[in-house]
Amino acid sequence: MNIWTSTPPMLRQISVRAAMEILLHEGPTSRADLAKKTGLSKQTMSEVIRTLEESGWVRVKGVVSGKVGRSAVSYEVAPDAGCVIGIDLGATTIRAAIVDIAGGISEEIEAPVEGHTGKKLLDHVNNLIEQSLTKAKIPRSKVLLAAVATPGVVDPETGMLSLAPNMSDVASMDMRRTLQDVLGCDVIIENDVNAAVIGESWKGNGIGLDCVAFISLGTGIGLGTLVNGKLMRGAKGAAGEISYLPFGSDPYAAESLERGALECAIGARGIVNRYGSGDGGLTARDVLEKAEGGEAGALATIKETARLAALLVVSVDAMLDPQKIILGGNVGRHPLVERLIQQALPACTKRTISVEASTLGSRATLMGAVAIALNQLHNALFSPQDLPTEMRLPTATA
Repeated sequence: MNIWTSTPPMLRQISVRAAMEILLHEGPTSRADLAKKTGLSKQTMSEVIRTLEESGWVRVKGVVSGKVGRSAVSYEVAPDAGCVIGIDLGATTIRAAIVDIAGGISEEIEAPVEGHTGKKLLDHVNNLIEQSLTKAKIPRSKVLLAAVATPGVVDPETGMLSLAPNMSDVASMDMRRTLQDVLGCDVIIENDVNAAVIGESWKGNGIGLDCVAFISLGTGIGLGTLVNGKLMRGAKGAAGEISYLPFGSDPYAAESLERGALECAIGARGIVNRYGSGDGGLTARDVLEKAEGGEAGALATIKETARLAALLVVSVDAMLDPQKIILGGNVGRHPLVERLIQQALPACTKRTISVEASTLGSRATLMGAVAIALNQLHNALFSPQDLPTEMRLPTATA
């Protein structure tokens, strides 16, 4: 099904959008209440509901008996009319969710990459999706759109991935086209940290905020920013690639040119290198655990990481002036790191900066991918494409 080709007359599109906004945000509603809340006539609303019901997007929920007068039929968005898929495709972990058009999560999974690379990695993703659809008893034909969040930046013209050193094995392929072929539906690709800030804005620590920044500190580092409710992308989609800020380590070093000077200093590999245990199997999480236990070398390592991260927070605040800066990633959202960053801030700024850890944790990027897919689907199906504003996302279910 091509969701981008539904083009009824403009006035009908506006009426459909008005009705669907109410049904998506407020749940089951009668035609009379829909007419009252939208300002449309009862006759127009009856025609809109009939059209939506015949198309399968809306169904009868039940009969509501009023105190006076006859009973009214209530309608709801038909959750089984179709679904979207949100995917967080990381360097080591894959997270995915199948979500119906009303925003209900039918299935959510988390699985390791298991050493798959290149096309085999995308086939592995497809196998996980197939298993989830089978478990949820949803046919492939019901999948209308997928949003995939991945590190780095996908070139809008070539579809190739760049600025993602941890996923260089897929950099030579057209990711969007390949994923569309593999998943069998339209695919939107978004940077993982951009998706994370959208996820936090939808159902995390950024609800109700028009200007919010999400700093991810983990295997890599990145920044996602909403300004006036809109995602800041930059001219080539690379806004927020803060790993390449020229401090933390030598910006002229070969590794800094590849991974970014700041990522070399406070990314997971940089943390392990600074700790300098000589143990090839040690991870940043291990260093954090040692620091929590009071081990002097590990604590010094994490304090230096937090000091540099505090400089990053000040830099982001100075450039963007967000209402809140949210810390995410396996390192950034760790309570010890958050606390040490808070302690380091007064030494490098006189401004009061609101800094809090992510409430969605490892699900932030996945929820952002789901939000992107749902929002695109709703606007493609139920909103005139020429209107300057998009439909709002419904309140997400748990």
